[in-house]
Amino acid sequence: MEIPAIEVLDIHKTYGKGESAVEAVRGISLTIYKGELFGFLGPNGAGKTTSLRIMVGLLEQSRGDVQILGMTPKDRHTRKELKSKIGIIPQDISIYEDLTVEENMWFMANAYKLSKDFAERRINELIKKIGLEEKRKSLARTLSGGQQRRLNLIMGIIHDPVVILCDEPTPGLDPQSRVAVWKFVLNLVKKEGKTVVLTTHFMEEADRLTDRVAIIDHGKVLVLDTPDKLKASIGEGDLVEIQINDNDKLEAAKEALSNFKGVQEVNITTNLLTVRCLDVIARMAALLNVIEDLGVEIEHLGIRNTTLEDVFINLTGRTLRD
Repeated sequence: MEIPAIEVLDIHKTYGKGESAVEAVRGISLTIYKGELFGFLGPNGAGKTTSLRIMVGLLEQSRGDVQILGMTPKDRHTRKELKSKIGIIPQDISIYEDLTVEENMWFMANAYKLSKDFAERRINELIKKIGLEEKRKSLARTLSGGQQRRLNLIMGIIHDPVVILCDEPTPGLDPQSRVAVWKFVLNLVKKEGKTVVLTTHFMEEADRLTDRVAIIDHGKVLVLDTPDKLKASIGEGDLVEIQINDNDKLEAAKEALSNFKGVQEVNITTNLLTVRCLDVIARMAALLNVIEDLGVEIEHLGIRNTTLEDVFINLTGRTLRD
């Protein structure tokens, strides 16, 4: 049986002591397989980054076990070997602004003590793949935000790691740059056989890229499965989003819609009613009549498919971006 890329068993992480202690991770267990693109979703403060730092050996857990490629990260005999096999792409852009693109890459190559021949091949390969060839002699501070983000990405994998952690790789990017990063990350897995662990707040990103995804909150895994199975788990039917002009009547509208034929569930998110309904097109006129009978006006109406954020709302009653 092949050794998993990452295996964690009942890991906990507590900061502080006594009454001021904060338990950031509360018993996470999971297995991430080689060649898998694994996603972590959760609101800020859910324990995503802490969990991942433990999984790749950057942080030691308070208790529980971690194995990376069959090795224990806290074992000093394997720490050096693991360092060469793990790549970290941080959320914050960590580049040297007064160095060129090429010099930034050489700096990282020297930090990993790569041979000159290997480093040169790797730098040329990565700069081309990420679309920065025309900027290789440009100072990093002259790059656009998207170009800096792409440079940040390839600096983290200069040493050709086996396991790669991407912590929020696309915040603030325009759509074109985001798609370029998506394509690059997918190729790492599908064409090069890398294992990538991805944290993100973007539901479309997780849905399009990941093989499996874990949704975590308050330091615990709530669910873990493929995106399609997670979306299917919360019911059939399409989603109707309805915004009315009187927030005081949201609860009354929810109750009225909950009793309507074909409606599977109704949730309120901020000032929006989200209604899951079977055969929604045929029932739309009658649904709207239910709202109008309450003496309110509809300000927004939309129909969409289930998303991973709907899964999270179904589990916790709040949005992933809280």
